[in-house]
Amino acid sequence: MAEIVLFSLAISALYALVAIGFTMIFGVGGVLNLAHGALLMVAAYTAFATKVYLGWSGPLAAVFAVILSMILALVIYGGLIRHIQQSMVITMIVTLALALVLEELIRITFGSTPRILLPLIAGNTFIAGVRLGNTQILAFFVSWLAIGALGFFVRWTKLGKAILATAQDRIGAALVGIEPEKVYMITWAISGALAGVAGVFFASSLAMLPTMWRDPLVIAFAIVILGGLGNILGSLLAAYLVGFLETLTVYLLSPSWRGLPSLILLILILVLRPKGLFGRELR
Repeated sequence: MAEIVLFSLAISALYALVAIGFTMIFGVGGVLNLAHGALLMVAAYTAFATKVYLGWSGPLAAVFAVILSMILALVIYGGLIRHIQQSMVITMIVTLALALVLEELIRITFGSTPRILLPLIAGNTFIAGVRLGNTQILAFFVSWLAIGALGFFVRWTKLGKAILATAQDRIGAALVGIEPEKVYMITWAISGALAGVAGVFFASSLAMLPTMWRDPLVIAFAIVILGGLGNILGSLLAAYLVGFLETLTVYLLSPSWRGLPSLILLILILVLRPKGLFGRELR
């Protein structure tokens, strides 16, 4: 049981990063960004390429990958989404198509052979008799550091309060002098950075493939539906529920059934409670 709890805590922290970035975009701009998982993939391959081919240190490669993911998110918003975000359907189609384009570019560049990034911190640590990789432990603490920093930013800074105001009422926020366009850019940058952090740690724990963005996207979608679209706290709680159920499934059934709990939860929530536990209904 200790193994299930500890491993679920570790993976859930990464799922929370992906889901929070995904739900922020919807909460502030009303956009379902289906290219969000592709940002994670780009960060993973960037960290791998800079470390293996350029010989950069693990931390430097990780920081560069996160920055690139953040820049790519800004480019996606500035170049595409800002022109079409009034239509949720068109935005979903465009972002999904973009994710598929990025997948194909990764396949052309790196091939389809599974790759893995060497752990950022070598070695293992025993906690409650369970052996955890030091990179897993680092992922947990870095994820919570990022979540805590985001919470402080949103609650206590002027820009953070502008994000909250825009999420609640865009027109009202504009009337009091808040620039929605600036808020959207900041939100997309934060979302891209969170996806980048998750991508780097996924790269050192799971095999990298050009299709690696799909499972995290489905899981993130299930989490934000469960927690309530646009609700950060709901996504955080839902991430840990999904992470625990996924780890339990792996231990009791098989690793090949890893994604089953997310899909079942997604179906149940959409049918029984479309607005999730705390948020808005998906229409």
